[in-house]
Amino acid sequence: MMAPEAAAAFGPFDGRSWLNTAHQGPLPRPAVEMAARAAELKAAPHRIGDDDFSAVPERLRGLLGQLVGSPPDQVVLGNSTSYGLHLVANGLDWQDDDEVLVIEGDYPATILPWQRLAQLGVRVRPLRPAGDLLAAAELTAAIGPRTRLLAVTWVDSFTGRTLDLPELGAVCRQAGVVFVVNASQALGARPLDVSVTPVDAVVACGYKWLCGPYGTGFAWLHPDLLDRLRPQQAYWLAMQAGRGLDQMRETSVRDDIGVHAFDVFCPANFATALPWIASLELFLGTGIGTIADWDQRLVDRLVAGIDPERYRLISPAGGPARSTLVVLSAVDGSSEKRHRRLTEAGIDIAYREGNLRVSAHLFNQPAEIDRTLAALHADGPG
Repeated sequence: MMAPEAAAAFGPFDGRSWLNTAHQGPLPRPAVEMAARAAELKAAPHRIGDDDFSAVPERLRGLLGQLVGSPPDQVVLGNSTSYGLHLVANGLDWQDDDEVLVIEGDYPATILPWQRLAQLGVRVRPLRPAGDLLAAAELTAAIGPRTRLLAVTWVDSFTGRTLDLPELGAVCRQAGVVFVVNASQALGARPLDVSVTPVDAVVACGYKWLCGPYGTGFAWLHPDLLDRLRPQQAYWLAMQAGRGLDQMRETSVRDDIGVHAFDVFCPANFATALPWIASLELFLGTGIGTIADWDQRLVDRLVAGIDPERYRLISPAGGPARSTLVVLSAVDGSSEKRHRRLTEAGIDIAYREGNLRVSAHLFNQPAEIDRTLAALHADGPG
C-alpha cells in the first residue's frame, strides 16, 4: 500500500490540520470501526467466545513482533511505555551500590522507574553530554564497575534529536550493560529491527506514532534479559495457558509461560486491543519504511520553509539525528502566542518547554505543511 492510500484511511479532521502526533496519533477509520465492533461484542457477550480471550492478545503480540522484527514470544503486552520500563526495573536482581545511567533532562518516564530503586541501594547517575547527543566515547568513559543498565529515549520529545542506537548499544554489549530504550516517539515513524540492533529492551506506547487507542503499549525483551527477570505477578488467566475455562481451580504458580507471566492484566481488552490491531495492520500493510519516507518528505518541506531570521530550529535540520519532530522557537519570544494563533487557525501543534513542536505523520499532506508555514510566518507581532 502506498502512503497516500493509507492516509485516506484517516479523518475527517473537521477542517483542521493535526500536526501533533508526538502528543497523540489519531485512530484510522478501520480502528474506529473495530472500536465500535468491540462495543457491540460487549453489548451482546454471547458473541465473545472463550478462545477469544487468548486469540486476540496473541494476534496483537504477533503484529508487534512483526513491527520490531522479533518472534511473538519476546513481546510483552502492556498498557503504556511506563509499564515496560517498570517491568524491567522491578524484575532485575539489584545489588547495593548498583548504578543506572540516564541522560540528564530526558523524558520523565525514562528516568522515574529507576529512581524508585534507591531503597535497594541503586544509584541513578544522569549523564550530561558535551554535545546535543550522547556519544559512544562519552558512554564508554562513563561506564564504571557498578554500572548495570543504561536507559535512554530514542527520539527526544523536547528536542526531536535521535540517538544512535547501534553505536550506544555496541558499547553496552561490550561492557555487559543492559540497554533499555524508550521508543515511543519513534516506532511507527521509523523502522527498527531488534534482531540486528544491539538493544536489550524496547518499550513503547501505542497511542502516538502507532495510532492506537490510549492505554496501549508493549515491551520487547531480548531472550537473555527475559531469562533474568523475575515475574512480579501471578495473573490467573495467564496461569490458565493451555487450559480451558472449564478448569479454573488450579492455583499453582507456573514458571513455564514465558512472556505471558509479564503481560498486563486483562490483555484481551477488546476495547483497546481490537482497534490497535486494526491500526497495526494498516501500518504493517503500508510498510514502516514507506511511512518513514513519507514523513521525512513532510519534514523536508517544513524545515526548508522556515525563515531562520524568525525561528531558531531546535531539532536537527537533517542527518541521522533528525526525527519526525520539528522543534523551533520564535526569535522574538512569541512562541506561546504563535501557538495560540495556530490553534485558532485550525492548526494543531504542541507547545512544550517554551518551544513549538510540529509532528507530521502518515495522514498529513504537503498542503498542510504549506498552510502551517504560512501561519508561522504571518505578518504581525506574535
